[in-house]
Amino acid sequence: MPELTAESSSPPPQPTFIPSIHPDAWEEYAVFRESFLMYFTAPGLNTALRQGAESFFSLLLEHSGGEGWPDWQESPTRTELRAALADLRHLIGFLASIGQERHVSSLSPVDAKLSKFAGDAARVLNQIAKGIDRRLLKTGAAS
Repeated sequence: MPELTAESSSPPPQPTFIPSIHPDAWEEYAVFRESFLMYFTAPGLNTALRQGAESFFSLLLEHSGGEGWPDWQESPTRTELRAALADLRHLIGFLASIGQERHVSSLSPVDAKLSKFAGDAARVLNQIAKGIDRRLLKTGAAS
């Protein structure tokens, strides 16, 4: 994949309402996708949605395994991997749409490069998604 080069000496500031998420902290951001929350730019509303989501997820985990907990048809590992695959496919579609922006919009040269990079990333992630799908098919439904 081509590497992007900076057009200026300093990167543009990152919006304060979009966190830099470390993979080890994924559970802190488990309810809403950032590609959804980015539309809520008002700091109070963005914070409230995040706090509500965190409370909802905490309540869910407190009641895990008890009455009313899902009786999945497959093992938890397969179910979790299918959920990850669904989220990955959402991300692929989101990145692919960013990749199309350079074809349907007038973008600055820097944004056109970012758009191309997003499209390239979508293709790479699609290969990963296909690999997960193949592994799930190959291993069957055995628990």
